[in-house]
Amino acid sequence: MTHKARLIAVAAIGAIVAALSFAEPVQAGTCQPVKAKGVAKNLATATLFAQADLKQTAKSIGGKVTQTSTNCVPGPTGYRCKISAVVCPK
Repeated sequence: MTHKARLIAVAAIGAIVAALSFAEPVQAGTCQPVKAKGVAKNLATATLFAQADLKQTAKSIGGKVTQTSTNCVPGPTGYRCKISAVVCPK
């Protein structure tokens, strides 16, 4: 095997190893980020709708909410609230 052929073979093996290192499967039982939103005429109702959406999403995943961040902004027709959260298995 020539030096050039050996170099090409080593580069090909390195590329395969690098590609496989990024293709790890997601482990069962890991936490995952979710988003929920709510829209209403007042801030309290928009937040309530977003929380209900988050609760339903967590229930469908089969986990519990561990971290949340809420962002509400006024719009032309009312308030829009978005909740970013992390849902972990029970």
